[in-house]
Amino acid sequence: MSLIYPVLADAPEPDDGTEPDFAELASDLSDQWLVEVAVGEEGDDACFGPLAAHLAWDLAVELDGKRPEWTVSIVPLYVAEPADDIIALFEEDRA
Repeated sequence: MSLIYPVLADAPEPDDGTEPDFAELASDLSDQWLVEVAVGEEGDDACFGPLAAHLAWDLAVELDGKRPEWTVSIVPLYVAEPADDIIALFEEDRA
């Protein structure tokens, strides 16, 4: 499985079989998302979107299920935050 998607550092570990909280992803990062697909080393890449968080997740999971050798990433399309704020979303306090 080569499915890559953002996870907030302080998010609790999900229970097995549960879906991600799409509302949290949309409110914390972006309302619109892209699904990026890397097929191979020859540069066969594609990007699909903008999509709502849930639609992006559904597409990425379906692609990953049918072509697990591909790398599928779900990324926010637009984030109106300074870099330090974005980094803080994903890193735990190191103090």
